[in-house]
Amino acid sequence: MASKGHADPRLLPAAPAYAEDLPPGHNAVYTTPVVVPPLPSYVTPSAPPIHSMMPALQGTHNAVYPAPTNPGFPPPDCVIPTAPPMMTAPFSHHNAVYPAPTHPGDPPIPPAYMPPPAPALMPAPTCQLRPTGCPPGLEYLLQIDQLLVHQTFHLAELLGWEVRNSYSVKNSIGQQVFLAEEENDCCTLQCFGPSRPFTFHIRDNLGQEVLTLTRPLACSHCCFPCCLQDLEVQSPPGFPIGYVVQECHPFLPKFTVMNEWRQPQLMIKGPLFFCSCCRDVVFEVKTLDESMVIGHISKQWSGFMRENYTDADNFGIVFPVDLDVKMKAILLGACFLVDFLYFEEKKRQPEMSMNYFSMSAWLSGL
Repeated sequence: MASKGHADPRLLPAAPAYAEDLPPGHNAVYTTPVVVPPLPSYVTPSAPPIHSMMPALQGTHNAVYPAPTNPGFPPPDCVIPTAPPMMTAPFSHHNAVYPAPTHPGDPPIPPAYMPPPAPALMPAPTCQLRPTGCPPGLEYLLQIDQLLVHQTFHLAELLGWEVRNSYSVKNSIGQQVFLAEEENDCCTLQCFGPSRPFTFHIRDNLGQEVLTLTRPLACSHCCFPCCLQDLEVQSPPGFPIGYVVQECHPFLPKFTVMNEWRQPQLMIKGPLFFCSCCRDVVFEVKTLDESMVIGHISKQWSGFMRENYTDADNFGIVFPVDLDVKMKAILLGACFLVDFLYFEEKKRQPEMSMNYFSMSAWLSGL
């Protein structure tokens, strides 16, 4: 019996017999397969004839991507869709690709619409023209001898509602020089009216603040000489350059123009009676001894409706062209103070009288 792990040599297959007459390189165990010749009726496939291929679409001359060559596409009854028609450009719009407005929510512009003209701006002077001691931003006033101050009209004024004042300052040819805006809260506006304290920010055409006007809460009557008006002018903001101080006088409105050290420089004297109907109200700018008039601040007549039902006023400021630029800026601040003291209160009197008569009529109906 064979030992475990060793096969019985009698059970192994016998080795194949090799023919002695086979040529070298032939395997007698795995012989070479026999190649069956093709049938006599078999035809090798070839490319379809040219006359049976699908013709190119009419008008297609694309040599890179010609018409597809697969037969049966597109079907004979297939209609190739055309591009949708473009929307015609509205009015004078010249965009043929995207004729819709750039902002989808905006309505189309009517043909006869004329946009409001932009205000003419005074060109900014070069820095080389600013002399020593001239605050930055006040070089606009170097070659100017006249300023026009126009107060902005607000619709709420017709209803007796006090709003923050804003002004546009222009030169003699109508070019905008500065924009002045009041800083105040609603409670102060309604409770104190024209007697309210205020802070005005005056900016140039570049949006830079060049002047700051500050008026604290004070009295405007000669009965309280220790609490009269005092306006501070700063340029640049935080650096005082002068003051406008109200003087105690029983009849005439008088103001003293002071420099940054509170030294008197000029005097402003108003008229005895404020009759502004169809005429201008002039405040004269004089020397300290009041011997010579060097300029004036005039409140200009603006028409019956504007004068009686709104607070919007127009002022003109005239001064010598060679006057110190700081004094010109202080006179501009004095114009705002004069408006608040003598012309803002005038507009509230018709409103108060109308409210009184309407309240009386309502009470009488009860």
